[in-house]
Amino acid sequence: MRPQHLILLIVICAVWGFNFVVSKLAVTHFPPVFFTALRFFCLGLLLLPWLKLHKGQMTLVLQIAFFMGTMHFALMFNALKMARDVSVIAVVVQLGVPIGTMLAWAMLGETVRWRRGLGILLAFGGTVLMSFDPAVFSYGLAVLICLLSVVSMSYGQVLVRRIRQVDPLAMQAWIGVVSAPGLFVLSYLFEQGQVQASFSAGALEWSLLAYSVLGVSLFGHAGAYYLLRLYPVAIVNPGLTLAPVLGILSGVVFLGERLSERALIGAAITLVGVLIVTLRESQLAEKRPATPVDVKP
Repeated sequence: MRPQHLILLIVICAVWGFNFVVSKLAVTHFPPVFFTALRFFCLGLLLLPWLKLHKGQMTLVLQIAFFMGTMHFALMFNALKMARDVSVIAVVVQLGVPIGTMLAWAMLGETVRWRRGLGILLAFGGTVLMSFDPAVFSYGLAVLICLLSVVSMSYGQVLVRRIRQVDPLAMQAWIGVVSAPGLFVLSYLFEQGQVQASFSAGALEWSLLAYSVLGVSLFGHAGAYYLLRLYPVAIVNPGLTLAPVLGILSGVVFLGERLSERALIGAAITLVGVLIVTLRESQLAEKRPATPVDVKP
């Protein structure tokens, strides 16, 4: 990878990693589902020029938008609000790689041999070890909700493998347009304080929203897709595993989080397992065209 592209990869990982801190700060002011709705409303508005019907594929497109947008982020931001440490959430999110592999095995008939199987076992084993740490066990519900959000995202990604001729910006546009209305309704039904949070929000709170929309969704996804058009997935995807590591470091540096020795060991085991699965997935992905599923959510 050329130096300028390596720098771009590192910046993308930094943007995605720091987003755990940004999201944690955002949901301390905004109701979590409401903040998610605002994010997708802005995203859909910005990407309206890319919104178009795809004949014969709209059922899949709408399902993908629901699972990767509405369901995933509604659960994810509630988990971030409930958890004290974003570092733990940053690790649990990475279970999307082995979970996606298992869903692909169940739904698409993909083969899971010993290397990916070992990676899956390590990933889940590390999370279990981390979850039983006394410092983490007190908010186990947040970990469970985060895990459900990861399952939703992984299911959506498996559906993406069945879709053809829909570019990432078009898919992001549909995710924004489909997700925002449903999330606003969910927020209205189950949350309160949305109007007060909006009127009391200052430059910091709105800049957090702008970061999520422009930095994470547009720059991050577009940059990753650009790299995937230049290099084999086997080069790009393993590099993207740097994002959760930077997410953990961001929580420590900016939020003053401290993980116990058991939590750190569990996180390390999980990330090693994810890396094993990612490397194997990357080798297999070289044999098929790059799709949005190859880009981290």
